Amino acid sequence: MRRDSSGVRSCLAIAAICFTACSSGTGPPDGGHPRQPHPTERLAAGDFFTCALDHTGVAFCWGVGSDGQLGNGLVALSATPVRVSGGPYMAITASGSGVCGLRFDGVAECWGVVQPDFFGNPTRMLQPTPVTSSVSFTHISLGYVSSCGLTDGGAAYCWGVEDAGALADGADSKATLQPVAVAGGHTFSTVSEADRNGCGADTNGAAWCWGPNLYGELGTNDTSTDSIALQPVAVAGGQHYTSVSSGFVYACGVTTSHLVQCWGYNLTGQLGDGTTTNRIAPATVTGSDFVAVFAGATSFGNNDGHTCALDTSGKASCWGYNGYGQLGATSADACTASSLACALTPVAVEGGLLFISLALGKYHTCGMITDGHVYCWGYNVNGELGDGLGPDSQTPVLSGFEP
Repeated sequence: MRRDSSGVRSCLAIAAICFTACSSGTGPPDGGHPRQPHPTERLAAGDFFTCALDHTGVAFCWGVGSDGQLGNGLVALSATPVRVSGGPYMAITASGSGVCGLRFDGVAECWGVVQPDFFGNPTRMLQPTPVTSSVSFTHISLGYVSSCGLTDGGAAYCWGVEDAGALADGADSKATLQPVAVAGGHTFSTVSEADRNGCGADTNGAAWCWGPNLYGELGTNDTSTDSIALQPVAVAGGQHYTSVSSGFVYACGVTTSHLVQCWGYNLTGQLGDGTTTNRIAPATVTGSDFVAVFAGATSFGNNDGHTCALDTSGKASCWGYNGYGQLGATSADACTASSLACALTPVAVEGGLLFISLALGKYHTCGMITDGHVYCWGYNVNGELGDGLGPDSQTPVLSGFEP
């Protein structure tokens, strides 16, 4: 059954960000000669929209635009890619109804819904607006009420709403408009922020998580599910991870031996271990042999998430909720008492495409191939597949994005 989301608007924030006027130095370095943005950070998806960077860093978005998600100054839906007015960017990230792009000078620009007060009214920004900060970032991750970024030296900073430890700074204040240092003095290689919970892998491969622990999303093997980590705590198991990805009250990481391990909430099989049992410590995804993992459902209140991963060749597999074809393949499993369509273990995305990156929306998935073209599958009521508002698709369809 299709769900009409044209009127969907989140009542919570994606970030609490202080903004300033545009500064100089927004373009690519090297005397004006563009460098190609990082290939695995050129694609992002929010609840019902998708964004991508072309080879020069120009951003395009498509899908629902009622909260300014498309970054073109309008609030209209577009089933084909429209150019974002800011940039160029070397990376892009999205969550819920918002987007942030990272300029080549290390400044983050954001658009869509932002909310500087957790209990205030959401603010819509229809065009990219820079984040005020003295910190220059090389990587950013947009969550639902907060955002985090890494400096060139691996120091992590977060900003936004400090709700249940979302900023990982050791405090539990209401909000901060300036990036604050993540506590613990860790040097991170990657960081991923979701809905109040976040995780990161340090340069030694240890995984750390912060925020609430309602379903074991901290991965600490702690049965005190009402605990809150106001600063990073070590994920149990002693594995070494090359990357981590945070979803809605769960997280996954790729180990140095190409295993994917997931922990936390598992209502629709998003942990991929063949069960719907929540895990308080990392559980290995069945038959996994992957080099990248992408946890979905980063928006508040979405308990029917899905997860995808890439193997060494670029082949994609997905697992979890499949009510709209967002796994890119048929699935025979049924989850929960309501018999939601799902896959409890990875299923290969149909079509044989090889991807360099994936992005997971609420009910859709997109992948970028080597030449920069983007294919999408799943829910398409709002044009999030970028193919001109065709039907939902269980298999990848080529979007109108020009790389």
